[in-house]
Amino acid sequence: MKSTYKILVFLMAAITFVACEEDFDEVVISDQPTAPSLISPAEGNLEFTKENAGDTLTFEWSAADLGFSSASSYFIQISPDESFSEFSTLATTNDLSADVKVSDLNATLLAWDLPIDQQATIYARVYSTVVPDVDTLYSAVNSYTVTPYETLIDYPMYYVPGAYQGWNPGGENGRLYSYGFNDIYENIIRFDGGDPVEFKITPAPSWDNSWGGSLTSTTEGFTGTLDPSGGNFSVPAGVYNVVVDAANLTIELTEANDWGIIGSATPPYGDAGWVDDHNMSYDGQRQIWTWTGDLEAGEMKFRANDDWALNYGDSGADGSLDAGGDNIQVSEAGNYTVTLDLVNNTYSLQMN
Repeated sequence: MKSTYKILVFLMAAITFVACEEDFDEVVISDQPTAPSLISPAEGNLEFTKENAGDTLTFEWSAADLGFSSASSYFIQISPDESFSEFSTLATTNDLSADVKVSDLNATLLAWDLPIDQQATIYARVYSTVVPDVDTLYSAVNSYTVTPYETLIDYPMYYVPGAYQGWNPGGENGRLYSYGFNDIYENIIRFDGGDPVEFKITPAPSWDNSWGGSLTSTTEGFTGTLDPSGGNFSVPAGVYNVVVDAANLTIELTEANDWGIIGSATPPYGDAGWVDDHNMSYDGQRQIWTWTGDLEAGEMKFRANDDWALNYGDSGADGSLDAGGDNIQVSEAGNYTVTLDLVNNTYSLQMN
């Protein structure tokens, strides 16, 4: 009986093995797989503005073909250069389309320091992956023209109308920002056009409500209390970091560094350009210093308070600020907007 049982088990195993061999379909990968093809958007101008930041752009492509049915993963990449030496992945999906928010695309463009409100060319491709043994399949590259828009945070504001800006409550020159969306409002303001300079504080861009008062001198500036019936505040001309505490109705002014540019690339150019600084303006909403004017081919640096004690150059020519670093090279004459970003320790020279 034992021998008969062993024979039966052997025959059943053999039948099962043969059946498995007959049912098994071997997967064969094509030696000429077809890469996906980016169908839309069609090459050309990708139009979008800040007003439609919440909208989406739909990217569509054809399926990759490896010679057998498979669940491929697809990735959309964009790059500021056709070689994709730098790139960003906008979406990952198993589908043949993906929606990309305009705001996300624009944020990527700004991260590449593409010029705001100026046309630039970017490149896009889609690629697929299935299994480790199969090479990544890249589509042909599409090129697009884009115009990045600037994204500004709408901070709550107080206002500083005064003699230095024409007593204009709400004027662009003379705003305080609540960066923490709380009761603290601040900005760096240049009080000039007289000495001393008078001003007031208003909580709205009008004269419906205003505060004045007297200021007390401190080792670093001035302090005071906001008085709805007080006269004009008065300070010596200069550049101050102004902080208003709306909850406690106090004001503090601290002397701030006054940044400018200097060098052979700046007027009056050549050796004479190293004599006097050109004052930069502080943009409190963007928290950067800016200067716009004509530069010539040459060199320049940033320095504070018309003095070399605190200055920045760029020792690596990489757009990062280096204290006391090498002179910044200006290779071509033109009208430029120069920015100094002390928050992120960067600068830029953008030809207009």
